[in-house]
Amino acid sequence: MKNNIFLIIFFLFSNFAYSSFPIIQDPNEDTYKTVGYILGFSMLIFGVIIAYAYNNKTLIKYAWRGFMTVLLAFILITAIRFVLYFIGADDIPHGF
Repeated sequence: MKNNIFLIIFFLFSNFAYSSFPIIQDPNEDTYKTVGYILGFSMLIFGVIIAYAYNNKTLIKYAWRGFMTVLLAFILITAIRFVLYFIGADDIPHGF
């Protein structure tokens, strides 16, 4: 019985001590995310090239995300413009 109580107390305190001290991997990771996204968003592919020069995986990943955001927005706006251009006034139903 004493052995069981000792094991329960041991595992309880070992988990408590482990969860009390989290390990921070990189405190500047949020900065790299923001700067990378702004680089990709504002400078397009040149921002991605600049991110590769810094050789930081987080910066490169978010630079690509910023670039893809601009690319996706351009494709979406272009598709909407083509659809609106090819719909004539006769194609719109009246009488609703």
